Amino acid sequence: MLYRDLLPLPRELRKLRRASRSLSGFVLLLGLSGRTLGLGHHTVLFPENYDAEFDAVFGPAARPVPDPTLYISNPADDTVRPPGQEAWFVLVNAPRQGQVNWREPGLADRYAERLLAKLADRGLDVRDRLRFAKTITPADLQDRTGAVGGAIYGTSSNGARAAFLRPANKSVVPGLFLVGGSSHPGGGLPLVLLSAQLTAGLVGSEKHR
Repeated sequence: MLYRDLLPLPRELRKLRRASRSLSGFVLLLGLSGRTLGLGHHTVLFPENYDAEFDAVFGPAARPVPDPTLYISNPADDTVRPPGQEAWFVLVNAPRQGQVNWREPGLADRYAERLLAKLADRGLDVRDRLRFAKTITPADLQDRTGAVGGAIYGTSSNGARAAFLRPANKSVVPGLFLVGGSSHPGGGLPLVLLSAQLTAGLVGSEKHR
């Protein structure tokens, strides 16, 4: 977004135009009454056909994944949930906005119902415990962050040289730094934290110049 909408693209980063974007994600935010026995902070529920998931996301006929891997975050943190209740973050892989029109009326709600049914199929039927439900689609991610199509990892990580396509933490503008999953070293929480650490070091070095 920075080099697309606000600044001219530096010569050394023109290869970004050729870089493919990562996939996106579809999120369910669920407020549930009661507690789920035996459910940890992080849970991943895999489908029977893992290859079919990526065919749906990356294939020529991209579509919401019919039977996706379900990631559930259920934090044991009373600051994010009322006593005796749960706050779930559920994430599934999804094609980017543009590959699928996530703004189509009713699509997000229909897909949310499908994901709740898939949770039930895998032993976690929470439909009768729902107190709150909200969806975040790839279109929402694009609108909120400026990431093309809602690509949650910036450029794709495919290939041995993919990391070198990411913009550096120090921009071409003095005093302007880049941090996060779309810049060096990449997406995912551990790398985003590393990006913040690297950028903090650069900011500190700038102060002494």
